[in-house]
Amino acid sequence: MFGENAIASVSMKGFPIPFLIAFASSVSCHSSAFVPQPLALNNVRISEGRKRVYKFVAANTKDDVNDNILSSLNLPSPEAVKENILEGNVGERGEVYVVAQFSLLFCIAIGVGDYLITTILGPVLILAGLILVYKSAADLKDNLSPWPVATDPKAGRGSLINKGIYSYIRHPMYSGLLMGMSGLSILTESTARLLLTFALYLVLDAKSDFEEASLVETYGSDYDEYKANVQNKFFPLDVNSIFKRS
Repeated sequence: MFGENAIASVSMKGFPIPFLIAFASSVSCHSSAFVPQPLALNNVRISEGRKRVYKFVAANTKDDVNDNILSSLNLPSPEAVKENILEGNVGERGEVYVVAQFSLLFCIAIGVGDYLITTILGPVLILAGLILVYKSAADLKDNLSPWPVATDPKAGRGSLINKGIYSYIRHPMYSGLLMGMSGLSILTESTARLLLTFALYLVLDAKSDFEEASLVETYGSDYDEYKANVQNKFFPLDVNSIFKRS
């Protein structure tokens, strides 16, 4: 009789006790759920701040390492290179050679010259070789012979040829043969022909030495003087000398 009716009848300021107990327990649960949130936000902010510090330190450390590496390589400064590029008068600094140099480097790097070399360089070398052989035979005139010995001047047909194409190279006919065979090897994309052309070069080099020994024996100091003036056997080493003489 005292149980349920007594509990229901007891009140505090007009509120039943069971309702107050339930409200207190609910408030305590919700308050315990909300308490850690400020701490979590503080942890997130601290973590983001550390990340910013780490990134700043890493960036500055990377810059310092890069500067140390560049300084150890002893490379020229970008400012000095820029001043060197801008120095001098345009057209008088050898721009043609620089453009040709980097153009060829570009073609070699990306391989765009394969078709051009095969279809253009090959025929050009063949044509240049034929012209050189013809010019050499024309300048030799009655001295032309397949044998690598000097034509006897006493026979009325031999003489020392040091003019025309022979004023640039001592054996231009052999040069023409090598150029023509090289062009044919390139045009046909034949490795075997190219190797045989190199073998031909070795044969012609030995043949020219034998021939020059005969010329020295026949013409003596005249050929020695000619050989001293025209130092290139097959190809001119100094291309500019050709243009200076012409």
